[in-house]
Amino acid sequence: MASDGSAVSHEALFNAGRLVSSALGGALEVIGVCEPIPGVAAGMDVLPVPAELDESRRAAMLDDLRRTVSIAAAGDLQWPITVVIGSPPRTIAAEAEQRGAAMIVMGIGRHNPLDRLFGTETTLSTLRESHVPVLAVGPHFPAAPSRAVVGLDFSLASIQAAHLAMRLLGPGGHLTLVHVRPRFEHPSADWQSWDADYGRTLPPLFDQVVSQLDVPAGLTVDTVTVRGDPAPALLAYAQQVNAELIAVGTQRHSLFERLVVGSVATRVLRTARVGVLAVPGQGEH
Repeated sequence: MASDGSAVSHEALFNAGRLVSSALGGALEVIGVCEPIPGVAAGMDVLPVPAELDESRRAAMLDDLRRTVSIAAAGDLQWPITVVIGSPPRTIAAEAEQRGAAMIVMGIGRHNPLDRLFGTETTLSTLRESHVPVLAVGPHFPAAPSRAVVGLDFSLASIQAAHLAMRLLGPGGHLTLVHVRPRFEHPSADWQSWDADYGRTLPPLFDQVVSQLDVPAGLTVDTVTVRGDPAPALLAYAQQVNAELIAVGTQRHSLFERLVVGSVATRVLRTARVGVLAVPGQGEH
């Protein structure tokens, strides 16, 4: 779990950490990353910042995290806390991989429009760096979600997202697999024929995925097909059913695609007001 030690959203963040630890059966570790201070311009030169300054900031963040964790982890075993100096996205992703983590838990941050355009928010950038699934939560994320939707394009990453989302649901939870079909304003006869054929392939594909989930007793899994642009359509459906968690698989995209279009996962994460679980495709990283 990645945290900067601030009080904002920490209750939901630590609840999400507990949830993941319980659902996936692993120990929870807390990671803080202190971004190094860049050098100070002095005429034509750049003076390096003394290492002691970065170290003092690292120690201060460690103290903040210890205080926050001591409150949030009341009644739990003490969670290991580590604070390192580096670029937050790369460091968080690297630390997770080094530890063999099953998931990274982070808060959803909101930044200025320029940050959103270039995707430099820590959570989004970590998602792009990570080989490990990322669960991003806001301040209202529940201790045990009861309703989740999965954007299913039948890729391995989206199927794995369905598996993980199901494991994060509380008793009596409801999981919906949502496939978004394209919509054309003026479809040709050829397109209508192709679309009809495509529609007939969906029920057996849904059945195959559901059969792979090994749904536990008391949990409901259903499927739905909607039309539109994938990210807005998925977000609209999640809002319609009051979902508390949206799960998606991720893919790598070119810089141009990230700037102009952006992946479905990126667009969902930027817009959603609920928890977002993003699972990287193993063959895509």
